[in-house]
Amino acid sequence: MSSAQSSPSVADGDSQGRVNQKLRTRQALIEAAIAVRDEGHQPTVAQVAERAKVSRATAYRYFPTVEALISETAADRDMPPLERIWRPGDDPVKGMGLAANALNKLLIEDEIGLHVMERSFMTVWLENESHEPLRPGRRLSYIEPIVDSMKDVLAPKARKRLKQALSIVMGTEALIAVRDVSGASTEESLDASAWAARALVRQALEEAEKTRRKRGG
Repeated sequence: MSSAQSSPSVADGDSQGRVNQKLRTRQALIEAAIAVRDEGHQPTVAQVAERAKVSRATAYRYFPTVEALISETAADRDMPPLERIWRPGDDPVKGMGLAANALNKLLIEDEIGLHVMERSFMTVWLENESHEPLRPGRRLSYIEPIVDSMKDVLAPKARKRLKQALSIVMGTEALIAVRDVSGASTEESLDASAWAARALVRQALEEAEKTRRKRGG
């Protein structure tokens, strides 16, 4: 294979490496901020940068305001582990609804922080020339294990699509849309998001069952 032919894969590897490094930097900043908060102090971006061993300019690229940093650390620290909500062998439809409710409830309890967090995401994306995704993806820590528990029922392509669809109904954008666009109350927002999450899992399972019946017939 010529170097010209191999260059796209090399470029893709370099690009993924940059994304991974940026995600590690972001996580290091979040962990540093959590450590400062656990010591009983209100973190500043400068303090967090020093503890994470990055420059202040780098820290401000990830978190333009201290409010964005604090909102992010609150969500990261207070997010309950999945095993408190769902365990392998439990009903995935019910589990996904519970997971959506747990994550969205945590976010919507601080609605100002929710909007500040989303503004931070948008600012970082706009200032990032490659427009690579730099979100922490915490919702996937709930979505992926539950969806992958259905690997004996759902094909890889179906699982991938389901994970992508579920990412639409869980997290900051979902809550902002249902609150700001549809005018839902907090309770209605949580109910609608959990209902949508359950419906998506149920639909994926029904489609898989129809496919099996066709093949069997």
